[in-house]
Amino acid sequence: MLTSFFSNSKPFHFIVVSLLLFAGWFFYIIQDLNEVINYADIALLLTQNTIFLLLFLLLSFIIKKNRLTQSNSYALFLFCCFILTIPLLFKELHPAFSFFFLLLALRRILSISSKKNSEKKILDASIWIAIAALFYFWSILFFIILFIAIIQLASKNYKLVCIPFIGFTSIFILTTVYHIIVNDSFWWFLEYKEQISFDFSPYYSFKTIIPSIFILLLGIFGVICKSINISNTPLKEKSKYWILLFSLLIGLILIILTNNKNGSELMFLLAPISIFIANFIETNSKKWISELFLWLVFLFPFAMFFL
Repeated sequence: MLTSFFSNSKPFHFIVVSLLLFAGWFFYIIQDLNEVINYADIALLLTQNTIFLLLFLLLSFIIKKNRLTQSNSYALFLFCCFILTIPLLFKELHPAFSFFFLLLALRRILSISSKKNSEKKILDASIWIAIAALFYFWSILFFIILFIAIIQLASKNYKLVCIPFIGFTSIFILTTVYHIIVNDSFWWFLEYKEQISFDFSPYYSFKTIIPSIFILLLGIFGVICKSINISNTPLKEKSKYWILLFSLLIGLILIILTNNKNGSELMFLLAPISIFIANFIETNSKKWISELFLWLVFLFPFAMFFL
């Protein structure tokens, strides 16, 4: 049923997934509403909806443009269900904003393989990652992905490695100018730097640990399945999946290092996991297993909502 419904990619599927996200967001807001909302709250709610819809559009574009899956909507559906599994994302917008800019960077990184306008693509990606780091400090780790892509996908012109430093420096200078004008502070970055923390006590909450384990197990499963079938992937496409795999690893490192652990940081894992699981579903010959997977991911957030 679900496998057949999402087996192709049409605008109608985007509408369905968006309505599903809106329903989950609405139930979370109603459950969390403790006081009368004002205009500022309404503006915030509209911002929340807008940023997630933009995430959907951008992720869908990246998948289609780079042919990371076949022509279906599995990855988008999985991504939506994973977000509903971590409803705190509706409240913590900084990870969502940061992830949006990281997706913009990923779009440029994956396109480096075309060898056209490589310098511009690298500069754009470095700027997007630097902006993402302004919203969520440890997003800066994704510069590692950019350097890997430069070495792996670009030509042997290793001068390209210098370009990310130019992008980072430009954003740093602009941000410094902003703080000087608005806050009369030149040393803003000393307060901005986030401490490393290995305290995982926030994950001891039932509402956090169960979704975290669920998503991580699916991620491990997806990576294993993709690794087994990677030999059947064309050489040009393999490099893109290596970028996705490294993105997943960097996301895990981010979760380990971040000081503000509350479950919202799992956002940085959702895109590659959604793509890997979608690859498994579309290539699996036993359709009942694929159907079971989709229903499991679909029903899990609703089960967590009522527990």
